[in-house]
Amino acid sequence: MSEDQNPKQKKVKAPPQNVVQLHQRCPVDSCGKKPQRSTFCNEHFTWFKQGLINRAGKKPKDFDKKHQAYLQKKAS
Repeated sequence: MSEDQNPKQKKVKAPPQNVVQLHQRCPVDSCGKKPQRSTFCNEHFTWFKQGLINRAGKKPKDFDKKHQAYLQKKAS
């Protein structure tokens, strides 16, 4: 009997190739914390929601202006 006709042998399926690895740390520069929410640590997730950083963890051109407004809002 050939391999195709032998019902006792099961074909082994290869593992899926479309696996995506999750982030191991927050994408913001010099932050090594473990991601908690949407690939960011808790502090930088708040920054992301306020527009201080983008999804890749990069700061916008007007970061200083936005950061000052964020600090004033946070203080009040």
